[in-house]
Amino acid sequence: MNTLNVGVIGLGEIGQAHCDALSHIERANLVAVADVDETVLEDTAKKYGATPYSDYEAMMEHDDLQAVVIATPDAIHKDPCLSAAAAGKHILVEKPIAMTVEESEEIIQAAEAANVKLMVGFTVRYFSQYIHAKDAVARGDLGDVISVFARRTNLITQPDRVNGRTGVMFFLGVHDFDAMRWIVGSEPVSVYCESANAVDSKYPIENETFSIIRFTNGAIGCAHIGWYLPANHPAGFDFKLDVTGSQGILSLDMMKQGIELHTTSGSRYPFMAAPLIAEDKDFVDAVLDDGPSPVSGHDGLVAVRMVLGALESIESNQPVKL
Repeated sequence: MNTLNVGVIGLGEIGQAHCDALSHIERANLVAVADVDETVLEDTAKKYGATPYSDYEAMMEHDDLQAVVIATPDAIHKDPCLSAAAAGKHILVEKPIAMTVEESEEIIQAAEAANVKLMVGFTVRYFSQYIHAKDAVARGDLGDVISVFARRTNLITQPDRVNGRTGVMFFLGVHDFDAMRWIVGSEPVSVYCESANAVDSKYPIENETFSIIRFTNGAIGCAHIGWYLPANHPAGFDFKLDVTGSQGILSLDMMKQGIELHTTSGSRYPFMAAPLIAEDKDFVDAVLDDGPSPVSGHDGLVAVRMVLGALESIESNQPVKL
């Protein structure tokens, strides 16, 4: 059986999740990890039997390394991606592909020039509930899509967790912008966004937003993206999707996932999904079987354009063409 030797760059929360996911994939070998935090690096390397690198450039020289997962902070995706492409390594980069159109295009061009696979990590596409929604629309179960509403809200503590280095649109909104485009099956043509400012923000970032998106097929989307849930929220998130068609509706609620736990210490809605394993497996299979990238660099670029358009709209108080 062919297997793929993979390295992970960036060992924060999502990088650790990728390491765990890869360890569950039969055709994947986690052979190398890279991070600037020496303690985290050594602990992770020991846990997975991988070679540690404090410099990702050095990791590119690792014997038989074939692919990398890039899970560095959003603003520093470009350089590891370019380094990996130059070294001939296939790339799975966490969302967003980058935080500017220029850097996104540079990454895409580098991967194309090096003839390596480039996949963007839009994990929402790998939740069974969202896959069901996509399939229902594609089959025509709902008739013609009229509108789609998405909600993705998170804990009020999230800006502190990321030290205010990114706003809610790139952190969360990019997921649903991509998911709406994917499910509706049509390209976005304009976006109008409002951001609530009733409460002073610790960081100069957007925190609570509503976006209206027009698609080429005439459908309209609305996305409520924010992080003002109380810290003791039983799920820690509230993710929803409603699709309205000419012949039916579909409603998706990720918060409870079919199980509730109520004890003397409080209530919880345990998280039951494992989409990252499916995402990483799709990447591994695409490389080993020489299939198309499951989520292309272009997909990532369109989502970046949508987020940047929404942020521009907040500032201008006008719709922005995409």
